[in-house]
Amino acid sequence: MKTKIFLFTLTVFVSLVSVQCSKDEGTQNPNNGQLSVKITDAPSDDANIQATFVTIADVKVDGQSMKGFQKQTVRISDLQSGKTQVLFSGDVQANTYSNISLVMDYEKDASGNAPGCYVLDKANAKHNLNASSSTTGEIKLDKSFLVTASGSSNLIIDFDLRKSIVYNANSTESQKYKFVTEAELKSSLRVESQEKCGDIKGKASNYSSNSDLIVYAYHKGQYNASTETQGQGSSSVTFAKAVTSSKVNTDGTYQLSFLNEGDYEIHVASYSKDAASGKLTFNGMANANSMISGLLMNSISVSANANIELNFNISILP
Repeated sequence: MKTKIFLFTLTVFVSLVSVQCSKDEGTQNPNNGQLSVKITDAPSDDANIQATFVTIADVKVDGQSMKGFQKQTVRISDLQSGKTQVLFSGDVQANTYSNISLVMDYEKDASGNAPGCYVLDKANAKHNLNASSSTTGEIKLDKSFLVTASGSSNLIIDFDLRKSIVYNANSTESQKYKFVTEAELKSSLRVESQEKCGDIKGKASNYSSNSDLIVYAYHKGQYNASTETQGQGSSSVTFAKAVTSSKVNTDGTYQLSFLNEGDYEIHVASYSKDAASGKLTFNGMANANSMISGLLMNSISVSANANIELNFNISILP
């Protein structure tokens, strides 16, 4: 049978602010900063999925584990619409760093139960997301960032599960869902400076309730319909170059979060839902037109801390 791709969105926030720390407890150390790591997510597109869990075993900066970090299993699907969960908060030395890593535990969750990363379907069956023979996996992201002793620096790691999980009806009952390949998994993450990010949100109008809509944000000039709507790579990931995406809710609302300042174009895809399985099948691209005067779907400028309202009307739906 044909493999279908189901996507989710997972975002991790990293905050770095100055703190007091030294060899003598309570004495200020001007060379340290505070590293806080939070995690958030967007809703699942698959009606058969009850919840999605990911176990974070470690967080590293330039290869060094963050002292005091505690392994956590996060029910990502509960962290929607700006909700977050703190993974770690502790000291780091003021410095310029070149990368940050997340270490995933595929085998065991924080309570020692198997598996560590999984989808829970509506029948309460667990689907192990591990696609390899390894029990853990480190996702290293190259990103130069500065931690100052007196100021604050904030990073956002966007873990896009919409690009990271595939569904395969031909697989075993215990693994209908799994992570994409290691290279594809790394490509599904991005790192941004929170101070330079903004949001796009709004409402879709004039579309059939029989169709599900997903809104995709692309850097301007990066969208190519002939390639993005087709499966790419070993896991046949669609809309692979999208920066982020959002499913349109039943009331028509959507939100695209943590877009780095710059120019974007917005594209809307239509999907049909199988009544029995809840799976989505891509129908085609919808013809969407902005309802905000002077704001074009293919030319939206996002500035730092901006909250852009983009309401659109569907004129043609596949």
